Amino acid sequence: MNKPARHHHKPIQPDFIKAKKSLGQNFCIDDRIPDEIVSCLAATPEHQVWEIGPGKGALTRRLTETGARMQLFEIDERMREVLTGEFPAASIIWGDFLEIPDAQLPAVDRPLLVCGNLPYYCGTPIIKRFLEKGPQAERLVFLLQQEVAVKAAAPCNHKEYSYLSVHTAFFAKASVGGTYGPGSFAPPPKINSSILILEPLELSADERERRFRALKPASYLFMQRRKMALPLLRRQFAGTDWNERFARLGIDEKARPENISPAQMLELFAPLNEP
Repeated sequence: MNKPARHHHKPIQPDFIKAKKSLGQNFCIDDRIPDEIVSCLAATPEHQVWEIGPGKGALTRRLTETGARMQLFEIDERMREVLTGEFPAASIIWGDFLEIPDAQLPAVDRPLLVCGNLPYYCGTPIIKRFLEKGPQAERLVFLLQQEVAVKAAAPCNHKEYSYLSVHTAFFAKASVGGTYGPGSFAPPPKINSSILILEPLELSADERERRFRALKPASYLFMQRRKMALPLLRRQFAGTDWNERFARLGIDEKARPENISPAQMLELFAPLNEP
């Protein structure tokens, strides 16, 4: 038998790398998932793509075909030979994306797209980091646990409408793509996964600050989502005439948090006419 030649572009067989429970790893084994993410992302050679958690490179392979400049963030050092061997043109930062200081993130010098198959434990913090701090991206496309994707995109009066829905709506337009069962991953998780598509809003520094101001009272309301909002606000933030604001915005006095839209929350908690 001839020994296989060792080349830099010949990665080690990634099947030997087993998923680590401590990292929340569930490797994608369903080609439909990278196909859908690449389609939603719509990358071109003019783009810079950040992929968070490339793992064994199932999505990375498809992304490199777009000609975009690739920047990978990977926490698992066992992937070093796989990723550096197969994707020599990609830049790779090793470590936990959430622990990289803002100042040490790569420079963004062309339109940015962000994607990844995110472990369930860190999906929400990663979304919040991009929406709150940036860098500003054209589009974010993540595979997450179904519950998080649905909550992030849920409209007012939907049963899954929550603080995450309001937070997301303050900073992005959100929609849910395909949903995939446990059999699309190895090892199979116990729950379904869905694709979340986010298009961050372009906000001025003042408008961004205004939205931040509205987050704390919105968060307080959703801690007691089954209760009527008006008495909660009267009790917690006594210095404001909440009856007048509800009346001015056409919000029913008996409304619960789930009945108040993100636009109404913004006007309730950070009105434009406030200094």
